[in-house]
Amino acid sequence: MSTDENDGFLEFYASEALTCPRRIYFRLKGYPERWPDFVRVRLKQGINTHNLLGEILQKRFGFELEKHMVLRSRRLGLEIHGRVDAIGDFPIEIKGKTSLPKGPYDYHLAQLNIYLRWAEAEYGYLYYIKLHEEPMKVIGKIDFSRFPIVEGPNFRAFEVPYDGKLFRETLRHFYSVKRAYERGKPPKGWNNYACRFCPYRYLCYPDGG
Repeated sequence: MSTDENDGFLEFYASEALTCPRRIYFRLKGYPERWPDFVRVRLKQGINTHNLLGEILQKRFGFELEKHMVLRSRRLGLEIHGRVDAIGDFPIEIKGKTSLPKGPYDYHLAQLNIYLRWAEAEYGYLYYIKLHEEPMKVIGKIDFSRFPIVEGPNFRAFEVPYDGKLFRETLRHFYSVKRAYERGKPPKGWNNYACRFCPYRYLCYPDGG
């Protein structure tokens, strides 16, 4: 994988790593997004949370925010683009959730793993923070004294090592979507709880089911 940029490669996003292949396909084909209203509210809260927590990471710990990255596979004919939430000696990915998971989600691990590959870092961190209309009510209670191991109510941090096997699995996932894109035939979707939050739900369930 190279890190330079060039035209002519199918562009995937790091945030799409190991996510529903049908959703990625519809995005590649240019279908318009139609976010459910309740998701729009969460997206807005998530942006506010990212901005406030990112500001702390930048001012207190010298991290660079929203760093653009590109990985390219000439052999597979694809690029992976992403924006690392915060990066210093290692990347940090921030995830705002309505409820906190006991462990990292697979697709979040895969996304962070892409950033680790790009940064040539041995490990990084996933920060899960509970969404709130007033994010500082959550962020203000976080203990940064043992940074990057950060603790607090409604907050969970996970240290994640680079995983070469997971990276190869991610490449295979993207390549399978690329093949479907080239054939013009949508791949099979997940058909699970995640469909409620998908901006392309209207294409899979035109009757609203």
